[in-house]
Amino acid sequence: MKTETTTTEVVVSIALQTVGSELAAAWKKRESKARRDFHKDIAVATEDTVGGFDVQLGSLLQELRSDMAEGERISTKLIKAAGIASIPSQRRSEALRLVTQREAIDTFLKENGKKFTSLTALFAAMDKQAKLDEKDSEADSEDDSEAETSDPITLDMIVANFVTTVTANGFTVEEALDTVIAQLSGDRDAQGEAA
Repeated sequence: MKTETTTTEVVVSIALQTVGSELAAAWKKRESKARRDFHKDIAVATEDTVGGFDVQLGSLLQELRSDMAEGERISTKLIKAAGIASIPSQRRSEALRLVTQREAIDTFLKENGKKFTSLTALFAAMDKQAKLDEKDSEADSEDDSEAETSDPITLDMIVANFVTTVTANGFTVEEALDTVIAQLSGDRDAQGEAA
């Protein structure tokens, strides 16, 4: 049976098409500017430049943490004294991560292109990739461990398995051995078994 599909044509006025096209163009410009600004913010300091906003902020935070113990938070008083209390804490945290994990971030950006417009989006993508890589490595290690544990079967292992199976099913080892010997000698009917 043939199914019939119909397409419905959507009609939009020329005025709405014009507004929509203008909005799409404006959006492209905004995204392009956001990408440029993002890459300026994470730019590394060189001899000629001081680095982007997030690099400078992260470096300042790293300097503030230099005298602290591992895992200790920077106090609110210290943040206020440094003059960065008005910068949102998420932005400060992301800037610190940018500076402390710079090599991994640069590698990730080279592998995945420059499509990010914020540190939040960049770190979310990095964390997602790390989880996927972790799952892959767990699967690989499980495959490796299974390959390693498949040692060659020895005669002792076969006998132990045989004895366990025989006794678990309510037979004695002597009965089982008599049956094996009779079967090997071709005298299975002499043991009361059907051929």
